[in-house]
Amino acid sequence: MIESSESDKGPISIYSKWAVLGFCIFFSPIFGGFLLRKNLVDISKKTEGSLILLVTFGMAVLTAILASTSIGGSGTTILANFLQGVLLVEFTYKKYFPNADDSPKKSIWRPLSVSLMVVATLLMLMIMLGVPLQEVKP
Repeated sequence: MIESSESDKGPISIYSKWAVLGFCIFFSPIFGGFLLRKNLVDISKKTEGSLILLVTFGMAVLTAILASTSIGGSGTTILANFLQGVLLVEFTYKKYFPNADDSPKKSIWRPLSVSLMVVATLLMLMIMLGVPLQEVKP
């Protein structure tokens, strides 16, 4: 009986650079970090995946701090998310997925539906708790 090795399974499917960048921009670098972590876990780089996820939490904190300053705003947050996403994607894909363009791509429908449910749940909680959804100006 012949045992199959990882090389027999063919190329591993990954989330594309554009998918990760899109999740970083439209949701948060944390969402993109989860996709990157999944990619890294799939290639047996669990420690690196956890580190990337930890970095994305730090980036989210920096974005929150930036948004609470006088220069903060929705445009500032989107720009920060974009720059952080580009940094994550370029670093991670260059180092761990140099042939990412040739790899089969995973569908984003499942992570997109989970992300939308998380955002909807957070919005419902904010509404129920009376948290203002827009900035209150004196």
